[in-house]
Amino acid sequence: MIFPAEAPPLLEVRNLNLQHRSQAGATAVLHDVSFKLGRSEILGVIGESGAGKSTLGNTLIGLLGPGFEKTSGDIRFHGRPRGADGLGDRTEHEGWRVSAIFQDHTASLDPLMRIGVQLEETILASNPFLSRRHVRSRALELLDRVGIPDPTRRFDDYPHQFSGGQRQRIVIAIALCGSPDVIIADEPTSALDATVQKQVLALLRSLVEESDVAIVLITHDMGVIAEIADRVLVMRNGRVIEEGNTSTLLDAPRQDYTRTLLAAVPRLRSSVTSSPLSGGSAEASPAPAPEDVALATQAIFKTFETRKLLWSFGEKNAKAALNDVSVRIVRGGITGIIGESGSGKTTLGRIVAGLETASAGKVVLDGHAFEASRSAWRTGLLGRVQMIFQDPAVSLNPRMTIGATLSESARFGASRLGREDSRAAVMAMIDRLGLPRTLLSRHPHQLSGGQKQRVCIGRALLARPRIIVADEPTSALDVTVQAEIVALLRQTVSEEQISMMFISHDLALVQSLCSQIYILKDGRVEDAGSSDEIFARSANPYTRSLIEARPSRFVA
Repeated sequence: MIFPAEAPPLLEVRNLNLQHRSQAGATAVLHDVSFKLGRSEILGVIGESGAGKSTLGNTLIGLLGPGFEKTSGDIRFHGRPRGADGLGDRTEHEGWRVSAIFQDHTASLDPLMRIGVQLEETILASNPFLSRRHVRSRALELLDRVGIPDPTRRFDDYPHQFSGGQRQRIVIAIALCGSPDVIIADEPTSALDATVQKQVLALLRSLVEESDVAIVLITHDMGVIAEIADRVLVMRNGRVIEEGNTSTLLDAPRQDYTRTLLAAVPRLRSSVTSSPLSGGSAEASPAPAPEDVALATQAIFKTFETRKLLWSFGEKNAKAALNDVSVRIVRGGITGIIGESGSGKTTLGRIVAGLETASAGKVVLDGHAFEASRSAWRTGLLGRVQMIFQDPAVSLNPRMTIGATLSESARFGASRLGREDSRAAVMAMIDRLGLPRTLLSRHPHQLSGGQKQRVCIGRALLARPRIIVADEPTSALDVTVQAEIVALLRQTVSEEQISMMFISHDLALVQSLCSQIYILKDGRVEDAGSSDEIFARSANPYTRSLIEARPSRFVA
C-alpha cells in the first residue's frame, strides 16, 4: 500500500545563518536558526533585546537593510525555497504572501491620509485589477472584521481620531489586505493597556481560526505568549535555545535561561476570597494621614482645546483630560497611578513635575501650595520634582555623553558643587547604578535599553529632588531588565527616603511596588486605596475589569 507523502509545512526555516558586514568586519547575527510553521498556527518568538527576534522577523518579511547577508541555510514556503537567497525579496512570486504588524501603530499609519484611503491603497497594491467599488467594499469588510464600529462612517476619519487600540486594529486590517498566508507580528501589543491588549490578542486568535493565516508573534511579554501562542521559540544571542508546546514550555522549561525569563514576570496577587468585597470608590478608601503626605494635588483640572479647522476661526472643541483630580503621594514611599491610555495619568504626572500647566488646581509640596495653572518656572515648582520618562532613548540628549548628562544634573541639584565634587558625585552614582565607569564617555545610542533607563534614574537622583515621577519607566524593557530596574527603584526610595509617583498600566508591577494606588478613568479618580484594598477587596467594576484582563497564568 502506498501512503501519500506528508505535506510540507507552510513555512520552514532551515539552519539559517546571517551576518552583518560593516567597516569593523563581519558580525554573526543569527546562528543555525531552524523552525517550522503550520497553517492556522501561532508561533511565539521570545527573548531579551539583542536575541535576534526582530532580525529573524525582518528576514522573513524581506526588510533587512544593507550589510546583511545569509551565509548558509534557507527559507522554504510550501516546501519551495523563497527567492534566490531568501533575503530582500518582497514580491509575491512563487506563492509567497507575507505581511507585517509592527509595534508602533502611530508610525505604521500615515497621519495625513484617511484610513479608508490607506486600506484601498494597500488592497490595490496586491490586486491592481479590482474595480474601485470592489476595493471599497473589501476595505469596509476588513474594518468590520477587525472590530471597528460603524466602518462606513469611520472610513473617512484620520488616524488621530481613533484610540490606540483601534489604530492597532486598523494596522491589522492593513496587514490582511493582501490575504497573506503568514503575518509577522513584532511586539503588536507592547504599547497597549491590559484590556486593549486582551482584545487585540483575541482578534488575532479569531483571525487565525477563521482564515487559516499563520502568525509569527515576536514579543518579550510572557503573558502574551501564554495567552495566544501554540508553540514557543526561545532565542538568545541569535540562537534558538529551546522550542516546544506553549503549556509544556511554560510549565516545565528545560533551559535555565527560560526559567529566568519566567521567574522575572511579575505575578498579580488577587486574594479576593480572603474577605468579602467592600469599598470600591475613592471616597470609601482611607487616605494617608496629612503628616504622611509628601505631595498632594488639589482639584486639578486640565482641558485641551482644538479648532475644527486649523486655517479658520471655527468652533473650538474642548476635551477634559483631567477633571477634579486630587491625589496624595505617600512620604518616603511609592504611590501608584494606574489607568488606560487617555485616562490622564501622564498629564497628571507632567503637571506635578511642573512640565505642563493645569487649567485649575494646586500642587501642594511639603505644605507649600503652588498654583498649577501658572508656569512652574515662575511659581518655583520646577526642579523640585524630577521625572523619569517612558522612553529613555528620547529623554537623553543624543549629542551629550553619559558623563556630561549626569554632571549637568549634579550641578543642577547642588549649584555650589565644584568640578571635582561634581565628578565624585557622578562616579558614586554610576557605581550605585551598577554600570561600568567606561560608559561615561559613551553616547546614548551606544547603550542598551536597560542601561539608558538606569542613566535616566541616576540623572533624576543627582538633581536631589524631593519627589520623583516615574512614567512607565519599564514598559519598553525585557522582563529581566524590568526586574532589575524595579529593584533599583525600590532600593532608591528606601535608601534616599524620597517619595515617588509611579505611573503604569501594569497592575502586577504596581502591586509589587506601591503602598497606595489611584486608578484613573477618563480623567477622573475612579478608585483609590491601599494596595491590598484595591486588589483584594475593591468592588469597583472598572478595577475588577483591569484585574481580570491580566493573563490567568501570571495571577497568583
